Amino acid sequence: MDTPAACSVVLAGSIAKGLLAEISQGRAKLSRPPVLVGFLANSDPAAQMYADWTNRTCKENGFYFELRRVEREELENHILAANQDNSVDGIIVYYPIFGTRQDQYLQQIVDVSKDVEGLSHRYLFDMYQNIRFLDEQKLQKSILPCTPLAVLKILEYLKVYNDIIPHGNRLFGKFVTVVNRSEVVGRPLAALLANDGACVYSVDITGVQQFTRGEGIMKNRHEVIEKDGWTLETCVPLSDVVISGVPGNAYKFPVHLLREGAVCINISSEKNFGQSVKDRASIYVPAIGKVTIVVLLRNLLYSKPKSARTARILAKRAPLLTENPKTTLFLSSSTSSSLVNALLTDLHSLKRPLAIRFTKKNLIHPFEDASSLEFFSQKNDASLLCFGSHSKKRPHCLTFVRCFGGNLLDMMEGIVQQGTARTLSQFGGAKCRVGTKPLLSFVGTQFEAEGSSTKFTLAKSMFMDFFKGADVQEVDVEGLQWMISFAAAEEGEQEGKREMIYMRCWRMVTKRSGQRLPRVEIEEMGPRIDFRLGRVREADEGVLKEALKKGNTSEARPKKNVNTDIVGDKMGRIHLGRQDLDQLQTRKMKGLKRSRNALADGEDHDIVTSDDLSEDGHDNLADIKRPKHDS
Repeated sequence: MDTPAACSVVLAGSIAKGLLAEISQGRAKLSRPPVLVGFLANSDPAAQMYADWTNRTCKENGFYFELRRVEREELENHILAANQDNSVDGIIVYYPIFGTRQDQYLQQIVDVSKDVEGLSHRYLFDMYQNIRFLDEQKLQKSILPCTPLAVLKILEYLKVYNDIIPHGNRLFGKFVTVVNRSEVVGRPLAALLANDGACVYSVDITGVQQFTRGEGIMKNRHEVIEKDGWTLETCVPLSDVVISGVPGNAYKFPVHLLREGAVCINISSEKNFGQSVKDRASIYVPAIGKVTIVVLLRNLLYSKPKSARTARILAKRAPLLTENPKTTLFLSSSTSSSLVNALLTDLHSLKRPLAIRFTKKNLIHPFEDASSLEFFSQKNDASLLCFGSHSKKRPHCLTFVRCFGGNLLDMMEGIVQQGTARTLSQFGGAKCRVGTKPLLSFVGTQFEAEGSSTKFTLAKSMFMDFFKGADVQEVDVEGLQWMISFAAAEEGEQEGKREMIYMRCWRMVTKRSGQRLPRVEIEEMGPRIDFRLGRVREADEGVLKEALKKGNTSEARPKKNVNTDIVGDKMGRIHLGRQDLDQLQTRKMKGLKRSRNALADGEDHDIVTSDDLSEDGHDNLADIKRPKHDS
């Protein structure tokens, strides 16, 4: 009797059939076939094969697919035109195009409502922050990149996910190795697996990184840890699932490293695993292309809002040309000092009415776990927070926090110097009126460090956000009632240097000067705070780019090489090709021409030689008798 094979080979087509039932149900609810447009601007055979599969799958399931072959230099204009075409429901671009950062730019110009690949910053931000829905009512799912999502669907089909565990933690206890860390496939896949509870080892030529939600998956989203000294030989024997996506047929995965019974999935267009993988793996998926295309159609269905209410929520969340004023939430730790509480109260009074003050104590450690601050930010719609705490190591500490989309963007710690701190009540005289905007002054070259991010540049950006207030189109001179100055200094020796910021608040008073313009004087009104800069956490580059994204504007896009001068005339610039000056026809002046008779006689009297000059260097041409010619 023959022994059955220990390894089960699962084909992508059999997995895709189960997902197509969900696609058919969603398609039946639509009044017309969804239109998907693909742009092919390269000669990659894998991209052409992917486009052919997409076309065939769309036809079989009631979708309309149009493949447009364009030159890569014209691809940007074609994408922008498709964004404006209301008949187009989804756009897919077959990468690579340039193989440089230009490809990332092309990914971001695709309209978010038509991005079925999930590569826009809005979707990537939600994915890395483990935000699974686009709205608070959880009606509209966020779009995920096709290939990573296809791998998740395959793992669900293979029962690698534990259905007993609550949704979102069903990979808890699983160890996964992903051999690829590209920004399109490898890194998003590692983040998705880790957000579902797995411990993921991401491997590439630079080393190994661990994606995890911490011990006991206590954190809301994954974190990345560098595993110094680790190699593929270290993490593969620990893994229950091994996923390989190395491009090119020269690479072969070292199958002998696999633990017996592991699940192996090949996500590359080439075969990374040899035939010997069947001797050690329990399940082997040789390709995932057909599942990826079905996921693409699924994203096309989910990219449209399911209701008018969801559409309004998404439109409200979209970037605005003029953002709403930012509200600041002030809260204190269970160990905050009386000085910190007094300064929080003073800062709250300066920020009113765009300020909320919590007096209840909160046991929060922002740099260890900022989830509580993120919760307060989402609950109170406050993108700015100021948290006060006090400890022996960091006495009288104020932590300034910025959030984006209810998630931490960046934060900065300031240690208040108790000896020089003064509150509002310690200064006499009138105070500024509620709702007025201050003048901000930053003194010190440390605030102007171009091309690099320092604690001082972060502090300047943070304070400008905190005291910006509402946007105004005009300024009333009578409304300029107070000013805040921030002076930067570095004290001490090079090794023990302290980075200090001195904050002073001044009231501006106008007095009679005997002239047309009044005399302006400033009086300190408090509070007075001297900060020693402590820990900082800078914003992730991708998240910061999404936070700085501007809303749509009705202004016309600028045209290249065309501008308008100061009087309103349109000026154009024309670029000419390289010119050969030897072939350039120069202008001949009549006065330089010699007469025809002189040329016929071969006379060269007009040519000056050294013999025509006297010993003293004067010109003797006056003595030369020139021939006369008949007129």
